[in-house]
Formats: sequence, C-alpha cells, structure tokens
Amino acid sequence: MNDEPVDLAILGGTFDPVHVGHLRIARLVSDLLSARVCCVPSNIPPHKSSTVATPLQRLQMLRLAVSADPRLCVDDLELERGNRSYTLETLKIFRRRLGSSPRLYFVLGMDAYLNLPSWLGWRQLLDYAHLVVCRRETDQTSAAGLLAFERSHQVETTGMLKASAHGKLFFVDNAAVAVSSTEIRKHLKTKCDPSAFLDPAVYAYILQEQLYAAS
Repeated sequence: MNDEPVDLAILGGTFDPVHVGHLRIARLVSDLLSARVCCVPSNIPPHKSSTVATPLQRLQMLRLAVSADPRLCVDDLELERGNRSYTLETLKIFRRRLGSSPRLYFVLGMDAYLNLPSWLGWRQLLDYAHLVVCRRETDQTSAAGLLAFERSHQVETTGMLKASAHGKLFFVDNAAVAVSSTEIRKHLKTKCDPSAFLDPAVYAYILQEQLYAAS
C-alpha cells in the first residue's frame, strides 16, 4: 500500500458553465505536478457579478464534467459555507484537512493573478499553498505591485516548487485556452452551437435545464 501523502491542486471559479478550458488546465496541472485537482465552485465571487446558473446547477455541471477522470474531483465547501467566497478561507480549510506535509497548489489564470493585490489577505495565501499561474503568450506582464512578490517567491522549475509544501509562485506557459464562460453563454443565448467548448454531458445538461437561453 502507498502511504505517500497526496498532493492537491485547487482550481476555483464560478464555472458558469464549466468548459474545456477549465478541464484542460486541470488535467495539465495534474500531469505536471502529479497532483489530484479539486474544482471548487464559488458561492458569491468577490470580484464578479452574480452567476446565471444556480449553485446546484453549477455544481452538477462540474460533477458531470469530471466524472470520468480520476485525476479530478469537485468540492462544494464554498457553496456550503455560503456568503462571499474568499480564497484565503478556502485554503485554510484545505490545509487543515491535508495536514502540513502534502503540497497544496492554488491554480489561477493571469487575469486573476494581476488582480491578486485586491484579494483578501493575498500575501497570506502562500502560508497555506503554492500559487500556480496559467498564462498565454499574449498575456500582459505583471503589474508593478506584483514584481517584488515575484522576486521573493517565484521558482522556475517544478522540482523547486515541490521542494516545499507551500510558499512558492510558479508560472505555467501556454496553458490557458482562448474560451470563456461569458462567450459560451452568449453563444447559447443567440442559439449558436457551443458544443466544441463543452463536455458532452455538460452540454446535454444545459439543454435539459434550458440554461443561458434568451429570455
């Protein structure tokens, strides 16, 4: 029996709806870091307007999307907690669950990373997890306020990242897919076919529930 601690990566978001871009990032991170990836849908995101699908609908779409992939899982702790979903509180909970030894990663896109200084207790995130930032070639460079943060915490290799359980910043290049939940909702509202960007089971569920259709 393998008693090695299981490393975990957290991929948060509204997932309204979950799409192939989310799943590609989750699988890439899982393979790159040899970690299980847990998708955590937010309840009320602090930096976004309210979601279109209900919390239960977003949760169900996520469960459908990851059901066939043992590398991925879903946790509804932010939905159960209610109120606004703050990443710092979520990472504290996951760290308590894991204990001190396993590596914990928090995965975010470049847009979210550039807004990191506006997050609650953003510098404290590294007390509980590593930050793994997925970016595209076209993404803008870091804002001035983040440069000192990068100089202090960025590492260049996965080996350096895995040397500790938390506390480092790592960039994954060319990981993000040029698709967004907003674009998919627009396709559905205008009766364009978004199936290329959705897991088939998720698309079937959207049609069944008549989600995102024009009112």
